[in-house]
Amino acid sequence: MKLLHSTLITHRLISGLITLLFILIIYGPAAALTTPTEPTITATVNLEAIEWQVEPDNTYERLILVVVGPDETIFRLLFEADDLPYLGLNSLTPDGLADGFYKYELKLIPTLTSEVRELVALIRAEGDSSDLATEVRDSGILTTEGVVLAGCFTIDNGVFLLPDAIETAQSGDQVVLDDMIVDGSLCVGFDCVNGESFGFDTIRLKENNLRIHFQDTSSTASFPTNDWRIIINDSSNGGGNYFAIEDSNAGRQTFKIEAGAPSSSLYVEDSGQIGLGTANPVLELHIADGDTPAVRLDQDGTSGWPPQTWDVAGNEANFFIRDVTNGSRLPFRIRPGAPTSSIDIQATGEVQFVQSITVGSSRDIKQNIEDLTSEDAFKTLKNLAPVTYQYKADQDEKHVGFIAEDVPDMVAVNSRKGLSTIDIVAVLTKVLQEQQQIIDDQKKALQRLDNKVQNLMEDLSCYNF
Repeated sequence: MKLLHSTLITHRLISGLITLLFILIIYGPAAALTTPTEPTITATVNLEAIEWQVEPDNTYERLILVVVGPDETIFRLLFEADDLPYLGLNSLTPDGLADGFYKYELKLIPTLTSEVRELVALIRAEGDSSDLATEVRDSGILTTEGVVLAGCFTIDNGVFLLPDAIETAQSGDQVVLDDMIVDGSLCVGFDCVNGESFGFDTIRLKENNLRIHFQDTSSTASFPTNDWRIIINDSSNGGGNYFAIEDSNAGRQTFKIEAGAPSSSLYVEDSGQIGLGTANPVLELHIADGDTPAVRLDQDGTSGWPPQTWDVAGNEANFFIRDVTNGSRLPFRIRPGAPTSSIDIQATGEVQFVQSITVGSSRDIKQNIEDLTSEDAFKTLKNLAPVTYQYKADQDEKHVGFIAEDVPDMVAVNSRKGLSTIDIVAVLTKVLQEQQQIIDDQKKALQRLDNKVQNLMEDLSCYNF
């Protein structure tokens, strides 16, 4: 277990708050970014490429373009601040983009000052719930929502096409100044026909551009006025098939269902339980899948924090956490059938294990293996200073041990905040082996002396005095 040094934490926290205060006083809350205005991204297209413009153009450190192709292949392009965000026919593959429908996301990674980068590192070291983290977020220096432009395009006969503008029809309007009751079914749209077969439909929208717009005309300042739109499919040739809800004021599609999604992709029971992939959720959130259901936690860098991706998943082999960013390593795993409370963290912070702890020690995971010398072992043992102490989180119990900052380098860890007991055991083992060898040598020497005394006594017994 690691015990943080309170004096060091206090010093670093005060230093961070002083840095934050300096930024806010001298430069203002917008010092983290090179401009106080929120950047916007727009796309333009010609037959051979799409280009994106960021206004103002000095607000970002780099841009990440993620493109999903017709066969669900994912491409990623990185643009530095001096590069023009650009996608040409040959930008992703040497043979050019195949005809079909493509989706994309362009993520803006904001420009941060060196002072703010230091604050970011300090917050992560002290914890997201620290006073410094709260101060930084409340100041507006770091946003919680990055700038992302999502869109789509079509490659048709080797040329780029963006979704066309929605077609409009010019005709005489009819105004009904009274309630309207339709005793039967209603069809709305250019393609409705006389004698429409409704089946069980009460309302049908029928044309090639299907939209329902909810326009709030409230004029009083305290009343909500946001407009919303239901969108069915893209308007362009080869576009996407989907059902979407759009925040019309913001121009963002906040909810989207693509055609062909599996049954019960999202299922909300009357109890409020949510099923993903199941129509029978048994807990507040129930995820079902035939192969390794998982949740991805993706910090994408759009708010200034360094990108990091984690997966939490489980299958018949194990429950695990995957560090996707760093080679998809699995730093934490639980095997099926593990005993109850295999790992039990008490309210005091004490960690209990049902069985013994096994530390990985195979040659397969080690390198630079060398014998520990007697000199190093004796020197290390001599400089170990056992102490008694109490943990600040549990002052009722007394312990015996060592202080991580004070132990010799031979048994210290890099952080100097914890100890590896196996290291100390190795030193003690070497010292005991050497001491045992000394004892064995002394026993042999004493035995030789004893033999000499016995021989001498036998020789003397031959003489009569």
